[in-house]
Amino acid sequence: MTIITVQIAEIRQETPTVKVLKIDLQEQGFIYKPGQWIDCYADINGKREVVGYSLTSSPASSKDYIELAIKISDNPVTQFIHEEAIAGDILHIDGGQGDTYFEKGMGEKIILASAGIGIAPIMGILRYIDEATNADVSLFQSAPMFDELIYYEEITRLAESNSRIKYYPTITREEPPDGVDRGRISGNLFEKECVDWDSLFYLSGPGEMIPELKDFLVSRGVDEQRIKYEVWW
Repeated sequence: MTIITVQIAEIRQETPTVKVLKIDLQEQGFIYKPGQWIDCYADINGKREVVGYSLTSSPASSKDYIELAIKISDNPVTQFIHEEAIAGDILHIDGGQGDTYFEKGMGEKIILASAGIGIAPIMGILRYIDEATNADVSLFQSAPMFDELIYYEEITRLAESNSRIKYYPTITREEPPDGVDRGRISGNLFEKECVDWDSLFYLSGPGEMIPELKDFLVSRGVDEQRIKYEVWW
């Protein structure tokens, strides 16, 4: 793939551990599908470092920019973004990549399940469904604490303004506020909220979450072809 040079247009602190970057594509052609990821490069101390980030933006609306949600880690690019980067700084990207994505016509009933920074590709899919399809979608999102529910305010607004979107946030390590559940995303939660087993399912989160939910869905008769996920390196 071709590496293109882009510019950071905006940086905001979304949660205590996650920054959201709006990336100006500099009027360059860039094609991706909702839910895909990119390689992101930064020149740090004379060396070009790389990391993979999922795209949180929707290609239906973001023609001139892309958006990334980046959780702090020990990767050099991520450390640079969290500790040094400012609007106007230059990055380099290529992509989109990955076989786990959603496009119009793939399904009319969608279940999205994400934990932690796993919301990143799920957010791209959710925005695309809201903007470009007539599909019904339920989003289950978990985080350790309420202030780590990435995009909570935006997702809440989407669910309030679009009757096709249902939102089920949950946290695991503290008492939740009104409207937020307590606990992990699980098969029991799916059953409690009466999900339609004929839906198309997208799973994004820690390694143990994905096989647990996949096994549960298969036990409920969901065809494995309708369970989408991606294992990160």
